Amino acid sequence: MPESNERHREYPRDQAATETKPKTYTVDSGDNLSAIAKQELGDANRWREIYELNKEVIGDNPDLIQPGMELKLPS
Repeated sequence: MPESNERHREYPRDQAATETKPKTYTVDSGDNLSAIAKQELGDANRWREIYELNKEVIGDNPDLIQPGMELKLPS
């Protein structure tokens, strides 16, 4: 009788337990994407990365962010 492979079977990990929540930033009055990029990412020129991740929240004009918006930040 063949030996059971049951003890060697690999099961998928619980995806929710292994995924990390993306870092976010809540927009304050007077903020702009360049300032957020400088403060959070260390480089003001990375503002476009923040915009690309948040186009659905921000809309067509990256200059029109509003206080209270929660923006995802790139890693």
